[in-house]
Amino acid sequence: MQAAAVSVWMLAMVAGLCWARWAVATLATASVLTSGALQLSHLGGPAGWVGVIAVGVTPWLLASQRSRYERRVKRLQARESVKLSQLQEHGLLRLQRENEERESTITQITTLYHVTKATARALHVQELFAFSLELVPKLLDVKGLRLIDLVHQVDDSPLTLRAHRVSDGRLLRDEINAILPIERAVIQQVARAGAASTSEATALEGSLPTGLTRLAWAPLWNEQRPIGVVIADDLPPDQADTLSIVANQLSLQLTRVHLYEAIEAMAITDTLTGLLVRRYFLELAAEELQRSARHGLPCTVIMTDLDFFKAKNDTYGHLVGDVVLREVAQLVHKNLRGIDLIARYGGEEFVLLLVETGPDQAAPIAERLRQLMEVHQIRAYDETLSQTVSLGIAGFPEDGRTLEDLIARADEALYAAKHAGRNRVIRWTPSVHSPPSTVHGA
Repeated sequence: MQAAAVSVWMLAMVAGLCWARWAVATLATASVLTSGALQLSHLGGPAGWVGVIAVGVTPWLLASQRSRYERRVKRLQARESVKLSQLQEHGLLRLQRENEERESTITQITTLYHVTKATARALHVQELFAFSLELVPKLLDVKGLRLIDLVHQVDDSPLTLRAHRVSDGRLLRDEINAILPIERAVIQQVARAGAASTSEATALEGSLPTGLTRLAWAPLWNEQRPIGVVIADDLPPDQADTLSIVANQLSLQLTRVHLYEAIEAMAITDTLTGLLVRRYFLELAAEELQRSARHGLPCTVIMTDLDFFKAKNDTYGHLVGDVVLREVAQLVHKNLRGIDLIARYGGEEFVLLLVETGPDQAAPIAERLRQLMEVHQIRAYDETLSQTVSLGIAGFPEDGRTLEDLIARADEALYAAKHAGRNRVIRWTPSVHSPPSTVHGA
């Protein structure tokens, strides 16, 4: 009987440590009943009954202690879970911020690459602006773009180039007009900021041209000196950083353009064609015109332009176009006298001065040049091309007595040749007018 009571009590103790409450209650009750029956059979005293009570209570004490430990473990686990969740949340936020920063950096680097690639080919300010108009619509959501070149002056004002957005999203070049008051205000802000300023975009609101609500601008710097300003019409505020990146690159490219133009101005021959540059031609032609006036001698200005040259550039690329330009220049040069002057006037346009030659004598010469060019085959890399030219003639002194007048009237005759179907020679007369829709190189 005693062994059975001990066994039941031990099971009750184990139940208190390991099992559920119903097992503890059942075994503890059995242990008490067994111990109580043993106590009655031996007629024990009070101490025996205390033992019986202890036998019944001790399993419950163990069960209670186990419950307390379990609750404590759960509380600890809950706190650890909260801490882990906080750490995970903090870590995720930190990773998210780092990813956003990296994406922003990648975007800036990509923008920088595209700006550099698109504008690095520009050799003149006009070309730099043209390349910018191709790039900016892909980077900025603006209604218009302005580039102010503070180095170049037009009528005592900085050269200002403008473009506006059209319905298909492109930026279309505007005519060059006088600088506007709002643009002068931006230039004054750049001047007041001085060398302490950066190329960060600045917003300007109020007193704006009709249709605009906001102008954002960024100065272009070279060695702590402002050389230009880029202005974006109605730029969204969240694109200010992108405008700053564009301005930084335009600063570098505009500096390079200014350097190239300074070197070009000091040169006397065009690097591509080997002909005289425009500036040097104008100097020599002015001297020759003065000599002709003193001695009563005639001379003739011929303006020459390549027909549909832009289409060749678009179809075959600029490298092939350069070969065509060079071939035309050399063909014309070889068929002139040594005393005659020829220069690349701009783009695909050439200007000739036939010395001691009147316009009636110059017309057959121009026609011969046109015919030679018409039948001449040009080998440009893997392409064999033909190229026609249009020519306009103006003679001194009957068509003009200054070099500017002669060039302007020869240019009007050239426009008339273009308008009449191209690949022809036209001499200027008072009835010749320049059709406004005709474009050189077309």
